[in-house]
Amino acid sequence: MRQDVLNLTPYKPSKAVCEIKLDANENPYEIPNEVKQRIEKRIKNEKLNFYCDASCDELRGQLSIYTGLKPEQIFVGSGGDEIISDLIFAFAGPGRDVIIPVPSFGSYETFARISGANVIKVPLLLEEANGNFSWDLDVAGIKRYFRSDIPQLMFLCYPNNPTGDYFDEQKMFDLIDSFNGIIVIDEAYFEFGGKTFSDRLSDYPNIVIVRTFSKAFCIAGLRVGYALGHEDVIEQFYKVKLPYNVNTYSQIAATEILKNIEWVKKTTVGLIESRDKLVNELKKLDGITVYPSSTNFLLCKLKKSRDYVYEQLLDRGILTRRLNGENLDNTLRFNVGTPEQNDKLLMAFKQIL
Repeated sequence: MRQDVLNLTPYKPSKAVCEIKLDANENPYEIPNEVKQRIEKRIKNEKLNFYCDASCDELRGQLSIYTGLKPEQIFVGSGGDEIISDLIFAFAGPGRDVIIPVPSFGSYETFARISGANVIKVPLLLEEANGNFSWDLDVAGIKRYFRSDIPQLMFLCYPNNPTGDYFDEQKMFDLIDSFNGIIVIDEAYFEFGGKTFSDRLSDYPNIVIVRTFSKAFCIAGLRVGYALGHEDVIEQFYKVKLPYNVNTYSQIAATEILKNIEWVKKTTVGLIESRDKLVNELKKLDGITVYPSSTNFLLCKLKKSRDYVYEQLLDRGILTRRLNGENLDNTLRFNVGTPEQNDKLLMAFKQIL
């Protein structure tokens, strides 16, 4: 084994069987039965003995309508994780830097280390004003690592996972304007906050946007993600991706869901309303600090032992997520569930805290 790979910790999500699963930022709702029926009808007519469409042309066509970009500016992968790995394999590797403000999505660092790149982590700034907390970019700290003599790649999660909210837009542009390499803006939670850099791609050809069907589109189990960028950059994905990376079923399912986009929008609005209600109720409790969120999940800091609270929730059939990393001591992350699930979570917190 390569020593750098041997030292990695494998990602092994909890397999605890719980009544309420809130640990993976999944959507609590399934796609409508009528959409499932359209998907299954199409699958029955597919020749599954043949390989799937390697370039996902039909799906990219629907994404073109959804995003307002040309199909040539869109690449489809097996979830956001494949997009991230393909970006790193194409633009990082030995002798190159990958810059990551942390805490953030763990796959950035994992794939960067597998590629042999030099990983540079810069802690986010956790600030408080009048009882309100915010996580933001340490622009000066990040800029200290900018170089023009070697290729660099930088990840900016927007809004950020696991902290939950957007970075200051002016700070984002400050970094973008100063950076010499590829900038990856991860917009996995775009639909919940609405902010995007997709309208600035013509101004910044070195930006690549990563999105997913796992959150707002309710098909995490089918693994579909996509990238938006300059045509010349998007073309490089095809050199490093697996030959048939998105299976036929997943391509058809994502296409049919995009055709039913109004249901996605309605469901997303409902989750946002549930999130805001849950935040307001949690803020009334002693012993818990709720950080701002523009996503479908919340990050909370606890006064009691995190492990104690986690186990107590688990005993009540509620699975949440313990995270490690900068400024994440004694925090729990959990996604927003259905109104009924949120009520049970809130009652559990009241009993435990």
